[in-house]
Amino acid sequence: MKKITVTIMALILAMVMVFTGCSAAGTQDTSSNEEYYSKTEAAMEPAADMDYAEDIGDDVSAEAPIAEEDSGEGGTSLGLNDAPSILEPSVDRKIIYSGYIESRTKNFEEDYQMILDKLTEAGGYVENAYMYGTPPEDWQDEGRQVEITLRVPSDKFDAFIEMLSGIGENVSSSISGEDISLRYFDLETRLSTLRIREERLQALLEEAKGLEDIIELERELADVAYEIQTNEVEKRNYDSLIDYSTITVRMQEVHDVAAITPSEESVGERIASGFYSVLNALADFGEGLLIVLVAGAPILIILGLIAVLIVWLVKRSRKKRGKKAQTQGEKNNEK
Repeated sequence: MKKITVTIMALILAMVMVFTGCSAAGTQDTSSNEEYYSKTEAAMEPAADMDYAEDIGDDVSAEAPIAEEDSGEGGTSLGLNDAPSILEPSVDRKIIYSGYIESRTKNFEEDYQMILDKLTEAGGYVENAYMYGTPPEDWQDEGRQVEITLRVPSDKFDAFIEMLSGIGENVSSSISGEDISLRYFDLETRLSTLRIREERLQALLEEAKGLEDIIELERELADVAYEIQTNEVEKRNYDSLIDYSTITVRMQEVHDVAAITPSEESVGERIASGFYSVLNALADFGEGLLIVLVAGAPILIILGLIAVLIVWLVKRSRKKRGKKAQTQGEKNNEK
């Protein structure tokens, strides 16, 4: 009995020792794995970040501090989701406005001069203008036409369009707006990045000693300066289109149609007047025909001689064919 009890106690002790060893081994493996992964992640950090930090130097400390998160009610924070967006109504949007107006007028010179005067008062200018035609004399004449491109301050765009709509008879008009906010703000970001890069390259150039390094830095500076100039030209073009809207005006001159008054002549008088009108028309036709005949007499004589020659040749040819056919018939009869 004692042997059995000792044996059971030995088995229980052995099992306790086995479980204790396994638990310690598991804890050791876990800590070693964590150490391994931490070392691996540190080794996998990109080398570009280290170079970037070395190039920046003291500029890193000049960066704006990151706003703290809101830790409780009533706190304020400016995280990524709270940054200003151009999709918000409060953001100043960049919109290019343009308009087109086509009209007809009986007072061409006065209305055209009024457009120029109003444009000067609004602080705008003429971008280009094209005028053609002559003043109309009869009601069927087309008259003069002008197509002029105006640049008007954007804050006076609506008022100027309304003024133009009241000139003459409005045939057609249109207004459009193009929102370039995304492109404009992206262009500003590119310019800011390029200027920072230019400053850093200039700082490196001042500290460079080797000839190869100086040449390489000067080449990169030239490339950056060219990109900055190109983007600044594009930005100035955008600013011009945003600040000054474009309006195209096409105006046509028309003649005032005279009113037709009823005739006060009697029927006989109107018949006589019509008869004389027909005689005058025939006389004019005969006179024109005579002028054509006299002026074209040399050509007509030549054409007449050619026609006579052709008729004579045709008749002669027919006579020859007739004689030939008759002679052939006589020979056949003799046979």
